Amino acid sequence: MRRIRHAVAIATARYDILLTPTTPVTAPPHGLFSTTREDLTAADFSESDTTLFTFLGTFNATGQPSVSLPLGMSAEGMPVGIQVVGRFADEATLVRLARDLEEARPWFDRLPPIHASR
Repeated sequence: MRRIRHAVAIATARYDILLTPTTPVTAPPHGLFSTTREDLTAADFSESDTTLFTFLGTFNATGQPSVSLPLGMSAEGMPVGIQVVGRFADEATLVRLARDLEEARPWFDRLPPIHASR
């Protein structure tokens, strides 16, 4: 793990931030990965989980600071996020950038079709 963390640190050191999608796909249908589904095997759940969280897991493992922001909406009205990854120990840049992005593209009033308030 230390080798991976070190390799990622070297590969990303010259960048202030990296942008990735939060997930490689738009939001799956509600209930698709429900643990109450009798036809959903542990292997299927694990594979889907790995696929959905590819970009998030990478930087969780390396320990780099990151933030996910819902900056877009899919054609179905579901949030589409970007992940902003910072340099090691540089959370301050991420907080400032997240603030600026939220001011430029507020999302507090954009609700997906499936929401607790509906």
